[in-house]
Amino acid sequence: MPVEVRRIEFSEIELRKALAFYHARSQGGADNNASVSGIKVMGGDEFNIVAKVSCIANDEVSRKVFDHATTIAVIVLYSKKAGIPLPRKARKIVSPTQFGGIALTVRYEHNVFNVNLSSLEPLTKGQLIGNA
Repeated sequence: MPVEVRRIEFSEIELRKALAFYHARSQGGADNNASVSGIKVMGGDEFNIVAKVSCIANDEVSRKVFDHATTIAVIVLYSKKAGIPLPRKARKIVSPTQFGGIALTVRYEHNVFNVNLSSLEPLTKGQLIGNA
């Protein structure tokens, strides 16, 4: 079974934008209704992100903690907004990078055993060589 593995790195600036976008959406505001001024990745494999989030509507600055599962949701939502295709059934893992951002590793196992190959025609010798 073929396995597709991709690693997508998000810089600290992109991570702050993603967290602000998620926070604004989760609070029912407009997409640009929040900003994140600082982030810190805390912990090991199951890390948390501590962020200073400010809401533009009420000038309130608060400290928010985004757990590991929420961080995956944040990055998937941001990737969707940015037009980065992610397979829905893929396993998604986030890990911190050394420069303050995070990396999303996408692992997708293609199920080729259920593919109907009966409609495929055999290749000729010319097609194999590239003279088709």
